Amino acid sequence: MANTLSNQLMRATLARFEASRQEALATIQLYLTAPAGVGEHPKIVEEIATATRQLAEAEEALDTLNRNFLGESPEKAEDSGV
Repeated sequence: MANTLSNQLMRATLARFEASRQEALATIQLYLTAPAGVGEHPKIVEEIATATRQLAEAEEALDTLNRNFLGESPEKAEDSGV
């Protein structure tokens, strides 16, 4: 049962970071392709920078979870000579 709960928690965490990543990508895409669609927005560059930071944080979190919990650990890679 604990394994099922662990899997659910991991899937939920991954989904949260993936949603944040997708939101940031959509925001950046919107500002870059249809700035008129966001109305008068004097701080577009600031908004793009904020979305870029959100994207970077989400991708880093996804990579960290994948590397440490879903993929091969760095210790295993060292042991195998990779």
